[in-house]
Amino acid sequence: MVAIPIGYDQPGVAARIAYHGVGEFVEIGDLDASRLSQLIRKVTSNPTYRDRARWFQKILAQTHGLETAADIIERVLGEYLAEKASVTSDIYNANNIP
Repeated sequence: MVAIPIGYDQPGVAARIAYHGVGEFVEIGDLDASRLSQLIRKVTSNPTYRDRARWFQKILAQTHGLETAADIIERVLGEYLAEKASVTSDIYNANNIP
């Protein structure tokens, strides 16, 4: 994997990709065809990246990591939406809006 982080959480994700040895990243300001080609060759020619990715794949499958992450996101989003609905309802009630 070769990541090219642009914004939001991408720089953090790219750093984790490199830290955990499943790929490399290049900052957008350092990106050119030569650098990208170099990183692609590095990642595809070194089996360590593939081995690390397969290890993570196995761990995620054993721990149901993706399902757990999705459950947490759904729970937090549901709580947020319920809180927002409650606040909206309170505003309507406080202003006697039918």
